[in-house]
Amino acid sequence: MNWADDAPATEAAWTRLTPAERASIDQVDAERLERERAGMAPRFAEALIEPKYSVRNRFRLWEHLIRRLEQDRLDEGYLIDLYFNDLTSRDTLGTLLDAHPELAAGELGPLLAALDRRFEAATEFDGGAERRRWTSRFESEQLSPRWSRRPHRLPWEH
Repeated sequence: MNWADDAPATEAAWTRLTPAERASIDQVDAERLERERAGMAPRFAEALIEPKYSVRNRFRLWEHLIRRLEQDRLDEGYLIDLYFNDLTSRDTLGTLLDAHPELAAGELGPLLAALDRRFEAATEFDGGAERRRWTSRFESEQLSPRWSRRPHRLPWEH
C-alpha cells in the first residue's frame, strides 16, 4: 500500500512531529511490540521488528477507511467484522491520546479530530442499529459515538 496516497494527512503529520512526540510514540510502540510478540511463537516474535498496530499504522488505517468511505470504495470483501476492528482501533487512538496529552496537544490531536469529522460526514447515524443487528459483543454505555454510525452504503449487504 502506498501510504502517501492512502493516508496523506497522516503522512504529512508524521513529518511535523517534534523529537519529544517521536520519543513518546516510540515508547508506546515498544510496549505494543512486546504485547504483539507475546502472542506469537518465538520464531515469529523474533522476526517482528515493529508492531502491526503501531501508532502510525493505526492513524494510517483510520484515514484509509475514511478515504474509502468518502469515495464509496468499500467492496463486498469489507465485512462487518473489519468495520468493528477499524472502530476498535480508532478507539485505541483516543485512549492513547488521553494517556499522552503531549501527543494530543501536538500534531496528533488535530489530525484525529479532522479525521473524525470526515468520518462523521462519510457515515450516517443509526443509533447502533447496524452494530446490534450483527452482534451483542459491543454493548456498552462507554462506546464512542462512532459505534452508532454506519457507512452510507453497506458493503456487507451484497
